[in-house]
This record gives sequence, structure tokens and C-alpha cells, in this order.
Amino acid sequence: MRHFLHSCIISYFLAAAVGASPELIDRIVAVVDDEVILWSELNFRLRFQLEQKGYSPYLEEDNLFKLREEALDEMIDEQILLLKAQEDSIAIDESKVEEILSEQYNAIKNDMGSDGFKEMIKRAGLSERQLRNRYRKEIRHSLLYQEMLRELAFRLHVTHRDIEAYRQTFKDSLPERISLSRIRIKSKPDEQLLEANRDKIGEIQQEIAAGADFADLARTYSEDPGTAAQGGDLGCFAVGRLVPEFEAAAFDLRPGEVSEPVLTQYGYHLILLHEKREDELCASHILLRTSTTRLDDRRVEVALNELRQRALAGEDFSQLAREHSDERNTAMRGGFWEIVLLDQLPPPLLARIGHLSLGEISDPFFREDGGYIVKINDDQSTLESLIREERLTQSMREHIDEYRTEIHVEKRMDVALKEPTGNGAP
Repeated sequence: MRHFLHSCIISYFLAAAVGASPELIDRIVAVVDDEVILWSELNFRLRFQLEQKGYSPYLEEDNLFKLREEALDEMIDEQILLLKAQEDSIAIDESKVEEILSEQYNAIKNDMGSDGFKEMIKRAGLSERQLRNRYRKEIRHSLLYQEMLRELAFRLHVTHRDIEAYRQTFKDSLPERISLSRIRIKSKPDEQLLEANRDKIGEIQQEIAAGADFADLARTYSEDPGTAAQGGDLGCFAVGRLVPEFEAAAFDLRPGEVSEPVLTQYGYHLILLHEKREDELCASHILLRTSTTRLDDRRVEVALNELRQRALAGEDFSQLAREHSDERNTAMRGGFWEIVLLDQLPPPLLARIGHLSLGEISDPFFREDGGYIVKINDDQSTLESLIREERLTQSMREHIDEYRTEIHVEKRMDVALKEPTGNGAP
């Protein structure tokens, strides 16, 4: 909930920062009883969802139309549940609303600085009071919605017999939602090549410390064909545009500071940070490439096959992930990656795991950032969670459909899903 609010506020500010028009043109796109859903609210929700799912902002109009329609349906369903919660006298603690709002505003102001925050408010076309009121409403609705879900979940019971029946149902096929864990091992260059490049990047680092110009050294030594001629200048980049190791090192720097050598899948980097903005960094780098070969990939394939056989022989996959996976975030969770709808898997991944059954482990396969094996989780707690989530979704649908017959719901399709004149797409 708190992460959602923080992300939403940042998303709104970023839209304003990159030149989106303030949402002065507004209109009602749906009516649920006496509550309305505005174009600005729908556009805001869609923008956030596109960002979270990693979609390009330049979607085909047909795809954008479909996603906007789905977002509006979701918002209508949520509003119906909120009204039902209010009718059932489900209450929330108003002091909790203010606590979350204050916490997030303080965090954002600290991240942006006082002047940056005021500038973002100005670009958004709202006063701070108006923006606080908008998010106070978002927080209140979110807490009420979560409380309603808890009420529904409390009535659900999953037995051992339910779990065994679930296993039998999906003995030869996969359910719509699956839980995935994975182990990743990076392909690494030969150790002698790594050592040679470590020594060379260390010598360049010493030249910088002695006063040599970073841009001149980049033109002389950098093996990045896209930036070497420009003195290593990468320009400015937002979070998620470059590889994680590079971004993490860059974010730890102060303007004018040069990093220690950073190893990524491309090689060793020295990073010079020029500027740190509220939503992006501006930097230059010197790159010494450490390319991998098919022999390096083969070593990874052998290691993954060995781990797969150990798991199939009875060793705990989660423990193997903690000990051997190079992917820190998932390794800390015993390899757990995500719960996902089967039909939303990227086609290359679906081709690797779509034929598997519950509990099975894929053969090794490679992506840009290394080799993987993926397990379709079937432990007791995972299956119980999937069954509970499935029943909760069904129960929510029944509540929504039942209550919908008692109230007025109007979806203004003729205006809801088209772009208003003068207002940019999300």
C-alpha cells in the first residue's frame, strides 16, 4: 500500500516533469451509485500500470484502448466493492490514513528537496493541498478495499483434501496462475582475462587520481563504440535503462565523483557522475570489455544441469537457490520469483516451461544476463495460497455482481476511452 502511494505520486510528478499537460481538461468516464470516476483518475491509473508492467509509452492505439478499457473496468469493480464495504459498516482508522500520507510526503520531499518538490507541484498544475486531498482519498479507498478483502478471505478455508484435489486436477496440465522459482548463474569470462582487465582498469583509475582528464582517458581506452569518441558521455538516463550493477554504483556517487571498478555483463566500468536529478542520472564511463565465449556458457550449462539433478534427486530447490544463484533478490527468497498468469508469460519463457507440470524443473536456458533453471512450485503452502487466491477472486466477483444489481452503474463508453482534445496519452 505505501509503496503503491509512493510510486503513484512519483509517476504523477514524472509525467508533469517530461512535459505532460496539467490535467485541466477532465470529465466523468463512469458513475457508480453517487460516486464518479474521472478521466484524470483513469489516465493516472493507466499510466501507473504501464510503468509497473514495463510497457513502452508508445503503444499502438488499439492496445492502448484495450488497456484503458481494462483499467476502467477494474476501477468500477473496486468502487462497487468500496460501496459494499461501507454498507457493511467496515471501518478504517483515519489516523492511519494521515500517518501513511505524512510518511510518504516526507519521504518524497526528502528525495526531491524542498525546491524540487515545489517545482513538481507547480508543473502538476495543482496546489499542495489539492494533491494531498487526492492522495488522502486514494489511501482511504485502498485501506477500505484491503479491509474488505480481509473480510472475504476470513471466510475462506482450504483443507488438505482441497490441496490434493487441486494436484489431481492439474496432474497433466498447468493452472491459470502459477508460482515460479528460479536459479540464475551468470556466464563469466575466463579468470585470466578478468584479471588482466582488472589490472588495466586499475591503472586507468590511478591516472584519474593523478589528475588525468576522464574524457581524454575514455577516448584513449574505452571499448564502448557508442560513447568512446564523446569522452565516455552516456547522457542522462532514468532508472531501469542500464544494467543493475551499473545503476547501483552510479546512484552511490556524488556529482564529480568517480566509482571504483564495476563489473557488469559487458566488462569493467569506471563511472563519472555529472549530475543527479530527481528522476535520472547524468554520467560518463570508461569500459573495458570482458566478452564471454561459448565455453563460458557451457560451464554455466553444466553447473545448472548439476543443480537440476540434485533438486530432482530430493535436495531442496530453495536451499540450492540460496547457495548457488547469482540473482541476489530471488536467492534471498529461496529462488522465489513471482506468481503469474500463464497466458501473460513472455513467449520465450512459455516455450521453456509451458509443457511442464506442477513441481517440475525446466532444462537450462539462456538469456542476456545468464543461464537459468525454473521450477513450477508445488509445495503445500504455495498451493494453499493459489487456491485461496482463486477462491477469493471468485468470491469478490460474486459480491461485485450481486451488489451491482442494487446500484446504478454507468460506463460512458462513448467518451471514456478516447483521448480528450489537448491532453496527452499516458
